[in-house]
Amino acid sequence: MKKFNKIIVGSGSGGSVLAARLSENENCEVLLLEAGPDFPEFDSTPNEIKYGYGIDENLWSRTFGVNSKFSWNYLGTASTETDDMLIPRGRVIGGSSSVNAQIFLRGLPEDFDEWAKMGNNKWNASQTMPFFQKIENDLDYSGDFHNSEGPISVRRWNKSEWEKVQLAFYKASLSMGQPNCDDANNPNSTGVGPLPFNNPEGIRWSTNFGYLSKVRHRMNLTIKANTLVRKIIFEGTKAIGVEIEAPAPLTYKNSTDTFHKKIEPKIYEIFCDEVILCAGAIETPHILMLSGIGSTEKLRTHGIEIIKNLPGVGKNLRDHPQIQVYWKTNKDLLQNNLSSRIQVGIRYTASGSKLRNDMFIHPVGHAPESGIYLDSSSGSNGFGIVCALYLAMGSGEINLKSNDPHVQPDLNYNFMRDEFDLKRMREATRIAVKMGETDHLKGDIVTELITPNRKILDNDSLLNHWITKTSRTSHHVSGTCKMGVKEDNMSVVNQDGKIHHLKNIRIADASIMPDCVRANTNATTIVIGERIAKSIINDDLRIS
Repeated sequence: MKKFNKIIVGSGSGGSVLAARLSENENCEVLLLEAGPDFPEFDSTPNEIKYGYGIDENLWSRTFGVNSKFSWNYLGTASTETDDMLIPRGRVIGGSSSVNAQIFLRGLPEDFDEWAKMGNNKWNASQTMPFFQKIENDLDYSGDFHNSEGPISVRRWNKSEWEKVQLAFYKASLSMGQPNCDDANNPNSTGVGPLPFNNPEGIRWSTNFGYLSKVRHRMNLTIKANTLVRKIIFEGTKAIGVEIEAPAPLTYKNSTDTFHKKIEPKIYEIFCDEVILCAGAIETPHILMLSGIGSTEKLRTHGIEIIKNLPGVGKNLRDHPQIQVYWKTNKDLLQNNLSSRIQVGIRYTASGSKLRNDMFIHPVGHAPESGIYLDSSSGSNGFGIVCALYLAMGSGEINLKSNDPHVQPDLNYNFMRDEFDLKRMREATRIAVKMGETDHLKGDIVTELITPNRKILDNDSLLNHWITKTSRTSHHVSGTCKMGVKEDNMSVVNQDGKIHHLKNIRIADASIMPDCVRANTNATTIVIGERIAKSIINDDLRIS
């Protein structure tokens, strides 16, 4: 079988970028592996992948909801007080960039300066900003902080396009003292205003569309879809290839922790000079642990041969826990169920916090009570306000359930175990409720508060319980292969994505974030792809 120079595992926000950049060198043979299906042509791409809104009112349910055809359909635990929660992650060309909500917020400068303090000096704010500019084609702004020539198109809704509930939320926020913010991607921004989205004309501008579609013709780039990577092949501590299964199973079947039935898969070995894991913050540590990279103690319980003891693999699971305050709406309120559910939002700093913009609140139009990403059978004319903790103190972990790659790992998010996290979420919940009581929302938009009720709101202990019980993921899982110096035994990779103590293997996805950025993770993960690609290219030039 052909030997490749680079094997990239996963075609998401990091992997598609790597494939595009590394294949610019016609002498570099690149293989991009994706567990889900590929859609090479725009016209043949399914609507729930192609569009973010505007097609039908159940579009989000088919993209994010139970048994999505293009999701891993993970189940995870938010806390000991909750039932399993659905964790939709993209299992399709473009990865989660093909199934996300398209909010294209950048991390704050402080996020990257904190990364630098952990020994990752190449990631400070001043060195990271050019990459954010490089990736975007901003249709609204130019100047020092923006670019109009990048692969990912970014826009904001004009006020004239805002839905009635979005405008009412905006006015309510201003009336409560939030400053106006026209450009949330300005490094100094704070307050309420239109959010940046990568969905021009309703099209979800994924890394498949932005990067892969322009390079598929290259003879040195091979894209292999429906291919499950079972483990990395090592020769000592040197990565030499991957073990794959094709055709890949459809998805994890979580009720029995097995995959759906599959048709006569075959197992192959493919060899290369360097492996780059871009499988995401869940699958990347999963593959590493199956390959013998992780906590020796834990891996031995599953009978896995140890390649290297790296206890940080799967640790430091970071996300943005969120809750939803929900109201009944005025019976005469007409909402456009084909419009985007989210158009505006607030970044603000919690009372007593030294962490700028550590909170995020946004309205949800035509929302089902069951949750904005779930099945809409409960009706979708409601109104909700989502409160998200953008810099949580607590963290979770990922562990193996089995040495069988067909069994999803155990995902424990461990939300709301820190008092500071609870304090900030209590305040956010009460802010959201007060918004519903302003003249801008009460009456014309909302009538009755459904959850949390007044008894819960007035009691810190009861509200803590409600927050813990209802907290869910913002789908920004990250940090599970933390970037840092070797001396930190919880770090997994250095600042160039190279795995400590191993050779010829790197990671370039959201798992390497030392902490989750104060933003949606898509834009930052694309930047990670660009930054690691540059490092690889520079290393290859030095070797040659």
